[in-house]
Amino acid sequence: MYTGETRFSPSGWYIMDICRGHWAAQVLFTAVDLGLFDILARGAQTPARVAAALGTHPEATARLLVALEGLGLVKREGEFYRNAPLAGRHLVRGGDAYLGHAVHHFANLAEGWSRLGEAVRTGRPVGFEAVERANYEERLRDYILAMGDQARLKADRLAAALDLSGCERILDLGGGPGVHTVALLKKEPRARATILDLAPTLKITRELIEAAGMMERVELCAGDFTRDELGEGVYDLVLASNVVHIYDAATNRQIMDRVFRALRPGGQVVIHDYVLAEEPSLEAALFDLNMLVGTLTGRVYGVQEMGSWLEDAGFVDVTYHPLTPGSGLLKGRKWNDK
Repeated sequence: MYTGETRFSPSGWYIMDICRGHWAAQVLFTAVDLGLFDILARGAQTPARVAAALGTHPEATARLLVALEGLGLVKREGEFYRNAPLAGRHLVRGGDAYLGHAVHHFANLAEGWSRLGEAVRTGRPVGFEAVERANYEERLRDYILAMGDQARLKADRLAAALDLSGCERILDLGGGPGVHTVALLKKEPRARATILDLAPTLKITRELIEAAGMMERVELCAGDFTRDELGEGVYDLVLASNVVHIYDAATNRQIMDRVFRALRPGGQVVIHDYVLAEEPSLEAALFDLNMLVGTLTGRVYGVQEMGSWLEDAGFVDVTYHPLTPGSGLLKGRKWNDK
């Protein structure tokens, strides 16, 4: 991060980089929380002008800007600072690619992560206290918007990896912000979709789907897919995106049984999630620890274990398609009813 050293280097500076990782994160969390990148989006500013606009201490603001320059998020031109292209695209409120909600979500998780040792010693989550200080509606909105930010980074790649020919009915399990639904509907203009999620979530989902101009092709259905039946032979595609990592293996098996029944013959299920490969990536391993810190039953699963859920449910042609070093798509097809 700071020295360019990698984990393959014998230099001790790599260890130092790991130790300072939370410093860099806190710099980003603070800048987004203050709205600093929004101020710089108006044009190049001196530290004093940034501080005046934010109501912050001038010297401390100048020091924060120096750190942001070191992270490559702002650029300095003499006495003036402006957003670097990366920050201009992803950290200015109102932009199509804004990731500020996700940044805020990670900031909310930081306190729980500071107690990772306790979670490892006890095997129990420790991250609820910090997250639950806000009221439920605020926490939910914060979470759904953050999930939308992250989903936009992969939604187009996810849609491109799927064969949607002949797909008329799509079910998005726990679709939350609806980002993946929108990407699939853009790829297949003849398709219609149902997003199944809890009723309070769907209030936010409606706002986001309306903003995307897709409400005429989307049905919002309130329910709990861990308990409710999903119908019989209704859908051509069921997407379970970032769902299975929330639940234990037994619950996920039951969900896949329901998914199998809900699909038409020839229909396909797609599990999109973090995946622990034979040689786990850092991305997946860290997210697995995030589940340990913050959930009662959540974890990241391997391809073979998830594949067994699909095969036992009756799916055939089970294949895995990586999307990032730590995540991918597990696909299966229903040929005959069980």
